[in-house]
Amino acid sequence: MVKILTSGFPNGFPDDFSRQLKKYIKTGMSFVFVASEFENIYEKTDWYCNHFLKMFSDCGITFDSVNVIDGRLSKEAAQDMVRTADVLWLAGGDTPTQFAYLESYGLIPCIKEQKGVIIGMSAGSINMTKMAVCTLTCEHDELKVYEALGLVEFSVEPHFDKDNITEELLMLSEKYPFYGICDDSAIICTDDNILYLGEIFLIENRHVTRI
Repeated sequence: MVKILTSGFPNGFPDDFSRQLKKYIKTGMSFVFVASEFENIYEKTDWYCNHFLKMFSDCGITFDSVNVIDGRLSKEAAQDMVRTADVLWLAGGDTPTQFAYLESYGLIPCIKEQKGVIIGMSAGSINMTKMAVCTLTCEHDELKVYEALGLVEFSVEPHFDKDNITEELLMLSEKYPFYGICDDSAIICTDDNILYLGEIFLIENRHVTRI
């Protein structure tokens, strides 16, 4: 399993990120996009899926099959898709809402058994961690901390603004050390290595350190 945690890419995938993707993702693989909200926003979900597919295409990666997981699928079909995906994308959106859908659709054990490439963006990245820390700073409706997928041992704060480090983040770092991931940045975890691309900061015990 290759685990990639990202924040956001306002202008497409940066060149260094594209080069890393090509190491693990080959043209012809299967792509599965897991929504954050499974009901009522199908058109928006499809738009985002196609938006990121174009980013892959722009860096030279195309897929033989593409599927979206949301309320249009049965739980059984969703589970099968997760198990067999070469590339699994956990979308952004409301973090606790996405995790609740992963639980209710029985997708958590399927994701943990995945052997391909799992990419989280924003909410998806937070839900990949051992402890999901959903902050007001990251525009959640309320502060929530819960045990998430546990694909990586650390916690993350996407859309990190190094010039506006809130008291909330400093306070939380006393109990939950985490990595701040700025947009256009990523953390790539393989069995034997962790690669930090772009601007990544460790926030621990109220100290902020550039990685």
